[in-house]
Amino acid sequence: MSSEPDDLLGKADALMARHHPGRPAALRNPEIPVLEEVVDYPPGGGDLPVLTEYVMTAPPDEEQIEALAAGIRGGLLAELQPAIDALIEERLRECLAPLIEGVFDELRGKLQLTAREILDDALHTALERELRRRNNGE
Repeated sequence: MSSEPDDLLGKADALMARHHPGRPAALRNPEIPVLEEVVDYPPGGGDLPVLTEYVMTAPPDEEQIEALAAGIRGGLLAELQPAIDALIEERLRECLAPLIEGVFDELRGKLQLTAREILDDALHTALERELRRRNNGE
């Protein structure tokens, strides 16, 4: 009796094979996934497929949620950091450039005024010496 179910399945397979003659044996039961392609990965290669999704059977506890949130925060920060740095630099340039230019203009004006005063004092001193030398010499 135990051979009857096997015999019945064999007959069903033979019947299906007659109706689909070019169908390989692995495709007789399409619900069962079958590896049809051989993939040869080099040893030590970095292109191996990696599991990227979690399948949780029980609801996560607080510790798991916090660990997952910390991982997400760290990943986002690492990915966004170059954009954040560029934005900060751009904003600083936009905000600080006019301030720095104003400070330089003010400093330039003060330095020019100081330079004129020094030059005026130097010319005045030189003229007084020359006048004294001429008055003493004549």
